[in-house]
Amino acid sequence: MTTMGTLFFDIPLDALAVRMLTTAFVVMAVSWAVGAFGPVVGGALAGLPIILGPGFYFLAAQTPTAFVAQAASYALLSLCATQFFVLAYIAMAGKQPPWVCLAYAVGAWLVAALVLQFLPAQPIVGVFMFIVATGVCRRIGRRFIVPEASTRVSAGLGLLIVRGILAGILVAVVTSAHHLLGSTGAGLLLAFPIGYTVVAVTIHQKMGAASVVAMLHSALLGTISLAGFCAVLANAIEHLTAHTALGVALVASMSITVVIIFGKRISRR
Repeated sequence: MTTMGTLFFDIPLDALAVRMLTTAFVVMAVSWAVGAFGPVVGGALAGLPIILGPGFYFLAAQTPTAFVAQAASYALLSLCATQFFVLAYIAMAGKQPPWVCLAYAVGAWLVAALVLQFLPAQPIVGVFMFIVATGVCRRIGRRFIVPEASTRVSAGLGLLIVRGILAGILVAVVTSAHHLLGSTGAGLLLAFPIGYTVVAVTIHQKMGAASVVAMLHSALLGTISLAGFCAVLANAIEHLTAHTALGVALVASMSITVVIIFGKRISRR
């Protein structure tokens, strides 16, 4: 029987280090981007696959192609649940303190993920469900946006580093326990919105409800780049080498992010 101690012992130190550092990076980078460029750009940047990318890199190095493809399909379904996570936080941000909002958001993700896991692990199904979830959450979430003055508040660097490392440990453990979780559990949990969790709480505490609502509403679109990464990877990994498939998926994700940012800028003009 595998014990928790054995599980931690089996996790490569380089995997732990990379995943912790990338998670810490996205937390600090997005919080800085929100303060420097505003919530629209910050929310879009939150959708870059800085966590999913390394996670699937290690999965591809340790597991068969079919496992990676199925995990990517389940990660795509998990991102549908992420949209409801974001919506729940948005809905509660103006009424409750950050940690209570986070509890509601995690609960919404759990309910959605438990339901979505029963759908077929096929990219086309995941893409369709993601489009529906994003449309519904964007429409409902728009009601909670309120006008606000431009905010330039810096979240404490030390606090962000601590939270980033803690989030990174969670990501590292989940992605390294693939042999216990299977492709379903690994895919669903790998796409759990840990980055959004830490960023949302930090911005809510430092900048207030209006800023976190605006950022998260923008992040609903930013998550499209994560969905694009998972969808492309799930298809490409069956036909290309693992590294090539990851590269193609990353380029697709970055392209989507660029389109979102420039589209937002053009629409505001």
